[in-house]
Amino acid sequence: DRLLNVKVQSDLAVAHSYFERVKEVLGRGVEALANSAQLERSYVRHGQGDGTGLAQLLARAQRDLGLDFLLLYDADGQLVASSARAPRTLLDWKVTREARSGKAATAIDIFSAQQLAQFDTALAERALTPFIVTENATPTARAAESRGMVIHAAAPLRDATGAVRAVVVGGSLLNKNLDFVDGLNEIVYPEGALPFGSQGTATLFLDDVRVATNVRLFEGARAIGTRVSQAVRQAVLGEGRTWLDSAFVVNDWYVSAYEPVLDGDGQRVGMLYVGYLEKPFRRVKQTTLAIIVGVFLLAMGGASLISLHWARGIFKPIERMHGT
Repeated sequence: DRLLNVKVQSDLAVAHSYFERVKEVLGRGVEALANSAQLERSYVRHGQGDGTGLAQLLARAQRDLGLDFLLLYDADGQLVASSARAPRTLLDWKVTREARSGKAATAIDIFSAQQLAQFDTALAERALTPFIVTENATPTARAAESRGMVIHAAAPLRDATGAVRAVVVGGSLLNKNLDFVDGLNEIVYPEGALPFGSQGTATLFLDDVRVATNVRLFEGARAIGTRVSQAVRQAVLGEGRTWLDSAFVVNDWYVSAYEPVLDGDGQRVGMLYVGYLEKPFRRVKQTTLAIIVGVFLLAMGGASLISLHWARGIFKPIERMHGT
């Protein structure tokens, strides 16, 4: 059992590194665009009245970087150009404040449904996740999760003197981002990584709700909208601890590891989970114990027969002496 927990702890470390790598790649992509000569030239031409080239550049960069939105604001926080719809003024987040001060930054941020709709109504619709009744979850009066968990990056665009003259802002919504969670699961649990037919799973939680997962419900549907157990929620979100133990996940027991996900302000806003089915290992353990008990009983039975035979060899002569 201790080895199973050590195994899932190392799996969580791999998942954490992958998650951080995804954030880093997105942030570096936005920063590279902000530092590119092509963007600088397009920005200058935009100031001279040519606005179409800048929007097209942002649209191409958005596709290349796999972002859900990519925006350019001037130093005063007013929208200059965007890949699609966008808020007219720069939203006040820690990453955007740091970019305006001259430092590129990337963080996990939680966007409300209204904020997502300012970029694209499809993002707000994708983030909306009705709750599915889940055994052992914390009771709640809410019926759905409408917020979005976003990898949020911002970087400064500087002029020739090094002063910040614009801010590039990009983001990728993680809610129902199946490419992200399947890639994470493939990294942590590649084919053949687990013995005895066990299956590995990975999940990203917003608060205690599964918003991206490959955990399955009955009939193969993903368990998006189900919620974590109350015990895990209290340990991870309530106390900020890492959970390394068995946990009931949707409809079965898994050897599980959970860690809190922090936003740009250091607040616990969700959880990262990896784990694998406990049943195959429990079956092997029970089979092994049964074999050990069986061998013990056979050994005891054999020893008893030998002892009886040996005892008869001693007592038969004594009985004959007594009879005489």
